[in-house]
Amino acid sequence: MEKLGFGKKLIEVRKARGLTQEEVAEDCKITVRTIQRIESGVVMPRASTIKIISETLGFDFFYTSNTGYEDCTEDQNSNLKNHNVLWYLKDLFNLKTNSMKKISILSVSFLLIGLLFVQIIETKAQSINKKSNNCLFVKFNADNSVNRIEAVFTNNLTLDSLVRVKNELLTYGITVSYKILEFDTQDKLAKIYCDVNSNDGFGGSFSTDMLNIDKTKRIGFVRDYSKKAKNALCTGACGL
Repeated sequence: MEKLGFGKKLIEVRKARGLTQEEVAEDCKITVRTIQRIESGVVMPRASTIKIISETLGFDFFYTSNTGYEDCTEDQNSNLKNHNVLWYLKDLFNLKTNSMKKISILSVSFLLIGLLFVQIIETKAQSINKKSNNCLFVKFNADNSVNRIEAVFTNNLTLDSLVRVKNELLTYGITVSYKILEFDTQDKLAKIYCDVNSNDGFGGSFSTDMLNIDKTKRIGFVRDYSKKAKNALCTGACGL
């Protein structure tokens, strides 16, 4: 495509930005009369003036217009391209022009940022508090070390889920030995007696008849690794 003269290209870019001659003149710190003379083709501006207009409008006139100044250095062109991004960001928040369109863009942008922020918070929360097997709860410290482990045994557990709990606890250095396991007609846990031992020397045991206790009562054990823990390993109710 044949290159447009600088004046015609300036008119095209200025109108595309939704700017008046007065606004361009003010931003470029030159007179309105100068902008008018440039756009009408009466004068050909100096390279320094073209550079100022290019940076102000965020458009490289050196390489898209028949200015006669195509010998602009590579560094100047690189700086201009970097300026383009800043100009677009600045122009986006200038609600004097294309207000409704910019408000729509900003609204959608803030909505997406908000959703991303919520997703990050949820992901972080999941990394700090991990729930698995419907009865095993593991809380982590900020450095991903284990802070607290809670194991809650209810009538909803089956043999398969008890095996999964046992295997997962082994990954945290806790051994659970089931001494007695009885199940009801629905293959759900009815009675349990087990020993709990951690690899750092703490141990205990608990037992319960699931069919003869208050359904709101929670039985199991708590392994608390925090320095402020009153009891490193608690078995039984433990305030679960």
